[in-house]
Amino acid sequence: MKTPVGQKFELNQVVKRNASVGYSASKYAQFTGKITKAFTRKNKLGVEQYYYKVFWEDGRSSEHAQHSLKPFQ
Repeated sequence: MKTPVGQKFELNQVVKRNASVGYSASKYAQFTGKITKAFTRKNKLGVEQYYYKVFWEDGRSSEHAQHSLKPFQ
């Protein structure tokens, strides 16, 4: 069984996420939020991957795969 690659982010760490706007992938809206929960899920191949629940600065919360988040600097 394969183990997840390391966990990149810690609880309460501030992260950012780029979201494409409209039909052009060259334009991005950037969202900043704080990680509230870290967990793993199995993909369709059965490999566990890290996911995070993020509370965004605009009051929303959502879950995202580790690869879609970046550290805020």
